[in-house]
Amino acid sequence: DYNQDDRFKKDFYQSVHRFLPSLTPEDISLDSCGIRPRLQGPIDPVKDFVISEESNKGLPGFINLIGIESPGLTSSLAIARYVKPLVA
Repeated sequence: DYNQDDRFKKDFYQSVHRFLPSLTPEDISLDSCGIRPRLQGPIDPVKDFVISEESNKGLPGFINLIGIESPGLTSSLAIARYVKPLVA
C-alpha cells in the first residue's frame, strides 16, 4: 500500500515548530511513498556513505553520493567538506 497518510502531520508540525518557529502547517506537505533502494541485502553488513567521483566511468565531474541514510543530515557538513575538493 503506497497511499499517503497525513494523520501525523499535526504531531510532526508541533514537534518541529519548537526548532523552526517560523514554520507554518502549510509549509509541511507529504512527499512520495514507496520502496527505498538499499545498498545491501537483508543479511549483508550496512553499506552507507558511499562517495564516488565517476571520471573512471566516463563521467567526469559526476559525484555519486549513495546510501546516505541516517545520520546523513547530521553528517551533511562533514560530507560537504569531503566532497568539495572532488567538485573543485
